[in-house]
Formats: sequence, structure tokens, C-alpha cells
Amino acid sequence: MSNQLTIFLLLMFSQALVPAAHAAPDAASCLTCHGAMQGSMEKEKGVIVNLNIDQDRFSKSVHSFLNCVECHMGFTSQPHQAPAARVDAAVQNLANALSAKSKIDAVAQAACAQVQCHGDVYKAYKASVHGQNVIVKKSSDGPVCTSCHGSPHYIQPRTGKDSRVNHFNVVETCGSCHEEKHLTEKYKFSPLVMERYKESFHGRKLKLGHSGAPACSDCHGAHDIRKAADPASPVSGANKLKTCGKCHPGATTKFVAAITHKPLHPVAHYAELGLIILTVGTFLFIIIHVLLDVYADIRDRLFRKGGNHE
Repeated sequence: MSNQLTIFLLLMFSQALVPAAHAAPDAASCLTCHGAMQGSMEKEKGVIVNLNIDQDRFSKSVHSFLNCVECHMGFTSQPHQAPAARVDAAVQNLANALSAKSKIDAVAQAACAQVQCHGDVYKAYKASVHGQNVIVKKSSDGPVCTSCHGSPHYIQPRTGKDSRVNHFNVVETCGSCHEEKHLTEKYKFSPLVMERYKESFHGRKLKLGHSGAPACSDCHGAHDIRKAADPASPVSGANKLKTCGKCHPGATTKFVAAITHKPLHPVAHYAELGLIILTVGTFLFIIIHVLLDVYADIRDRLFRKGGNHE
């Protein structure tokens, strides 16, 4: 009962901050309540809305300078009523197109496309294989902005170590979909694509912290990803020479053909496995040999010392 009373008082206080009946509330007004609320609610069957916004995390995000209604368009000083403010027609049309994926607030998802925000990015996204899947095919399993970048309330700069699209995190972010078995079967992804990448020279360098090692977006692009068979794809046909040439000047057709996510041929797989066993076995033999030699030397010295004493 005390929690309900607290929220009620916060609501009354937040309303007092916005005297005009239909004025747009600022972020502080919204966070007065949503910073204190806990738990979630079911908007419709299967659609859960988290009511709490962590104010500390929000203050450190790249969107902390925005007012809530710049994305959550339509809301006024009466947030518990149906949205009443006017929504830009272009944003509303895109929201309708994204509705299959963005069930909580498609308008807020589409608000990213505003010219002053990420208009160019959205233009590239709509032409990409991901955008076509969501906007044209109305697929509910295609990615939108928040699928890769995370909650818009907590997005970190790309250079931040906690960013989901940081150079060292983006492989795991892509893998969250591309390693899903049902998506692999549905969209005919290359099998074990992420596993093959992690086992590759590029993947191993990235794991060791090499900033120059290419991650997914360095070769395939980010917002404008196309199918490999699409002539506009950076990994399609002759484009692959140019893409690989950014890191490997003078790369030839034979060179780029060796860079693939396809599973190794059985002969190559077992040859690689054999070389690993041989290398590890050689080092183990050397280490054991050295340890036995040291042990024998220590034993002989102690034996001779003991003999002289007698």
C-alpha cells in the first residue's frame, strides 16, 4: 500500500511541474515517476513493458540530452491517457511499417528516422536485408535499431566498452541472431558461421584484443548490410577484393577465396587438428624432458654430496 501511495504522490508532483494541460513533459517530469516505478506491465498478450528507467544509466547514455517526448511522440502532460499530440506523418508511416517488430511503441522506434537524428542511417537500414525483412516482409524476427544497440535509454557511445556495437562486442551482438538454430534454418545462414569466425585468424586476433582485427561490420557493413549475392554487398564478387584490400593491399582472387565462414573440408579439418596435436605434443615433450633433466641433475648432486659426507 505504501508503494502505491508513493507513486500516487509522485504522479501528483510531476503533474504540478507541467501546468499547461497539453504541454509536453520534459525528461525530469517523466523520470520523477518512471525512476521510482518497479516491475512491468502487460500492454497486450505477450507484450511486456518495463516501467522502470534507471536514472543513473540514462544520464550516462548518448540520449540523455533528449526529452522523452522527442521519441515517445504523442504523449503530453497526461501520459495515462491515449496519446493526443500530433505525430509527424513520415514517422507515423514508418511506425506502421515497423509495427510487426516494435509492439511496445513503434512511434518511438520510428522516431530515430527524424532528419535531425538518424535520418541517413534509417535510409540505409530500409534498403538493407534487415530493413527489407522487417518493413517489406513484416517479419517479427528481423532486427531493428534496439535489437543491436540495446535499449535507447541506455545506449553507450560506440567506443565505450559496454556498447553492444563496440568493436570487441559486435561479434557477440550479431551472433545473438546468427547463432540461433531456428533463424539459421529459416534464412539459410551459413552453418556455424560465428564458430568458424571465432576459429579463424581474424577471430583469434580479435579475442586477443587486437584493434585492427576485422569484426562482422568491417566486412559486411552495419546499417546497410546486403545479401552476399547482392551486387551492392561489400562481400559480393569483385567487391570482396576491395573490401579485403583495405587491410590486405594487393589481395588477389585466390587470396580472398580462402576467407570464408563455410565449414572446413574434412581433410583440412583433420589436418588442422593433427597439427594442433603435434604442436602441443612437441611442447609437452620438451617441457617434460627439461623437468626430468633438472630432476636428474638435482638428484645426482644430492647423491654425491651425501656420499662425500659419509
